[in-house]
Amino acid sequence: MKYSFDPTLAFGFPTGGELVIIFIIVLLLFGAKKVPELFRSLGKGVKEFRKAKTEWEQDISEVMTQDPIEDHDFKATESSQEKTKEGEETVHHEDATHESEKQTAS
Repeated sequence: MKYSFDPTLAFGFPTGGELVIIFIIVLLLFGAKKVPELFRSLGKGVKEFRKAKTEWEQDISEVMTQDPIEDHDFKATESSQEKTKEGEETVHHEDATHESEKQTAS
């Protein structure tokens, strides 16, 4: 007779008796006053995790429902940037010429 091993059952969630033993161990370790505080903070952590998860899912769904960004002609943008740079170089050159004229006049 062959026995099959199911790892999900071997490492699954604890059953009723196991939960009682775990609760008694936690009660002994932390004391009766700290256990409610411990579970309260655990509950807050789970709540924050779920909130962050839903916000993340909403952000993803918003991005997925948005219209795609239009294609952009980068060549036209590059040529306009080059023209702007040329204009700036001309202005800087003229400023330098005016400054040298002022210095010679002084």
